[in-house]
Amino acid sequence: MPVINGYALPYWILFFMIYCFLGWCIESTIVSIDTRKLTNRGFLRGPFLPIYGFGALTIIFSTMPVRDNVFLCYIVGVLACTVLEYVTAVIMESIFKTKYWDYTGQFMNFQGRICLRSSLFWGVLTLLVIHFIHEPISDFVTGHIGLTAATVIDCVLLAAIISDLVVSARAAFDLSKAAAKLEELAVQVELAKMELKDAVEDRAKELEERISSLSGSRDELVKRLKLGARDLLRGNPTAVHKRFDHGYKELRKMLGEKK
Repeated sequence: MPVINGYALPYWILFFMIYCFLGWCIESTIVSIDTRKLTNRGFLRGPFLPIYGFGALTIIFSTMPVRDNVFLCYIVGVLACTVLEYVTAVIMESIFKTKYWDYTGQFMNFQGRICLRSSLFWGVLTLLVIHFIHEPISDFVTGHIGLTAATVIDCVLLAAIISDLVVSARAAFDLSKAAAKLEELAVQVELAKMELKDAVEDRAKELEERISSLSGSRDELVKRLKLGARDLLRGNPTAVHKRFDHGYKELRKMLGEKK
């Protein structure tokens, strides 16, 4: 069994899972307060935010040479985690064509993917992880969970996360398709309304029926939207689609969601 910086691999995987869960707790609490409603934050449906798991491991490994220097520890954490957040945003946007977090409008943001406030938060989190959080977690895990048990827990949780990822990815693509279709229907409705202004009586009746039919199609589209796609939209209230953001806004409006 490979040992990395004093811990066997199954323990590192378990640390990753724990930080994914803690990150979900933090983000869901913040967003629930902002939106004034309980929100399951993140891309996955389960209580895990992988970016926090990767962020915690990035913090632990990147700060090893400087962890005794609080200032350098903070700076390294800010830089390492900001790079991680930016790279994660680029990868997810390239796959799903959606910004699942958008800092546009925030002070000193870059492409809406990173911003000063987020980076400073990563620095604070670095100090908390290194000096207060990780040692009690590692002591508890290694002291109470044997290597075999840790391996079994890892396998179960990894299987759950992978299956969740597959379902969530499908929901993301469904949501994108729904937003695109909603935009198309919205354009057709507006064109029909413009034509209706100058239409003669028989043509006007036909156009009114067409507008009613298109509106019905929009309502039916939203009704058929699967629960996973709805949850993904609710869990990412600041998400912005790179091509069909108007469709995203319409979906939120029709579902009674606030951005």
